[in-house]
Amino acid sequence: MSLDLTAIDDFSHNNVQYIEDPFSFYALMREHSPAHLSGTIFGGTWLMFRYADCARLMKDERLSNARSAVPLRFLDPEQRAEFADMLDIYGRWLAFHDGKEHTRNRRQANRGYVPFTDEYLEPRIQGIVDGLLDRVDPTGFDLIADVAFPLPAMVIADVLGVPVEAHPQLNRWTDDIAHLFGSTSVSVEHLRRTRKSTRELAAFLASEDNARRSRDAGGLLHRLRETEVHGYRFSERDVVAQAALLLFAGVASIRYLIGNSVRALADVPATQRDLLLHPDTVGPAVEELLRVCTPVSFVGRVAAEDFDYTASDGTVVPLRKGQPLLLYVASANRDPEVFEHPDELVLDRPLPNRHLTFGIGRHLCFGDPLVRQTTRIALSTLYRRWPALHVPPQATDWNNNLGFHGFTSLWVTGGV
Repeated sequence: MSLDLTAIDDFSHNNVQYIEDPFSFYALMREHSPAHLSGTIFGGTWLMFRYADCARLMKDERLSNARSAVPLRFLDPEQRAEFADMLDIYGRWLAFHDGKEHTRNRRQANRGYVPFTDEYLEPRIQGIVDGLLDRVDPTGFDLIADVAFPLPAMVIADVLGVPVEAHPQLNRWTDDIAHLFGSTSVSVEHLRRTRKSTRELAAFLASEDNARRSRDAGGLLHRLRETEVHGYRFSERDVVAQAALLLFAGVASIRYLIGNSVRALADVPATQRDLLLHPDTVGPAVEELLRVCTPVSFVGRVAAEDFDYTASDGTVVPLRKGQPLLLYVASANRDPEVFEHPDELVLDRPLPNRHLTFGIGRHLCFGDPLVRQTTRIALSTLYRRWPALHVPPQATDWNNNLGFHGFTSLWVTGGV
């Protein structure tokens, strides 16, 4: 992709040229305009591309996570009222809270998650992965449609204690939400579809049948209802919201990480891919795939007050209360100031791998252990079954927004 700095105002998360190759753009911006004010995104948003700025700003207490309404900024206040019930659900997500409220809600959610250890989850995830791979034709299959698409929704449904068979609906509902938060331009029509999907997802999670199923299975949905810490319990609305957050964040992240990883691994010698097969090397390999194959391109924040921030290149960034920032972790993860050979996939890159894929500080992604474990099991099983797994030349079908970056289809063969 050929770019020049005079053309960057056409950058958006829904512009196909940037979806196909964002990394040339990121490199240009890191070098020439690492702190850039876009007048077209959300009515005036600062875009940050260097590791140093992304890492610092993620921990800056002058910034807020209360950003559920940012994608609706193009609407008049009267129009926004139509979506108040949808925003009420998003506004309850612990990911969109700050300070003591965030600490309390995260502690509550973590306590509910305590029983779901690696030892508990591994055989359950392995069973789902094996079941999906048993059904594919190893002479050729669509990795996304047949494996990466159903897998995360099935795994998270199992964790929540709701029917795994509901994964097609869970994918449809969460894809609408992901398009809203991964885009920089959405239509009123899509907002209405997303509102409908959000309401249907909330009704599914709140249903008496699923409450009973989760209780009987000891699922996370039930545990979020029952867990009490320091005399505090989630309300029913909060329970539904946190379960919806786990689905929204986990489904898209795992799906695109698996697809991006298999595509990247196609260019790596089989001896390197073998690192995914051994307990002592698979951890660093997955961390490197998280760095290079980042499925979620950015982390958002909103200025909680007026202040000036001095960026790594000396640019003074005048932030005004309520103004959005987009911190491009997919760019930070390839910053040559932090990583040697930043564009290369080095599966034995030494730990700690300082990627920002899950954020940093107190707002570290709640679902990161599940993303890591599901991806590790899926990839190790895939290459153990078919060491010569091959990605033939093909037209690339990309997701429709850069926020969640990855393929909607990827044809592979087992090399048999």
